[in-house]
Amino acid sequence: MANMTNVAVLLPPPEALPARLSTYREVFAGPVFDLAFAAAGTFDLLAGADILAIAPPVRRGPDTITADEAAALREAVHRGCRILAVGEAVFTVAAAGLLDGRAVSTCPAHAEELRRRYPRVRLAPGVRYVDDDPIFTAAAGPPGVELCLHLVRKYHGAATAAGIARSLPRHRPPG
Repeated sequence: MANMTNVAVLLPPPEALPARLSTYREVFAGPVFDLAFAAAGTFDLLAGADILAIAPPVRRGPDTITADEAAALREAVHRGCRILAVGEAVFTVAAAGLLDGRAVSTCPAHAEELRRRYPRVRLAPGVRYVDDDPIFTAAAGPPGVELCLHLVRKYHGAATAAGIARSLPRHRPPG
């Protein structure tokens, strides 16, 4: 059996649930991943994560995440964890200061607000996803699924990624 990759999903506060997590669940619920969900303000699951997938935020602005959550994200990157943000989740990563100077992909509907709130973030218009290891960003929907499959390839190879892609509703492997 292949080594397990630990994926933690940082959830928004309980009052915001249910968060839109289908992309992460579809790809990372397979046999080579240990998928866990970390409630806002709890950091024990984050410490062992290989990949930290960020749920979309409840609010976008100065209170997108707490100072402790931002510090936990920065510490995760420092210890080698990869950060995954699909769609609006890029606002959370930007609020932690992790996107400053980085190329970022997000939904066209969020691009102008992201540019206005975080001017040091370099938007990559028209790009489906960006691999700026250790930060990975994508627009929501199919680009987010493609980015998750890209991470599967990085950890477990093309055959595993293609197998997961074939099992997904409405998705075919690229190529």
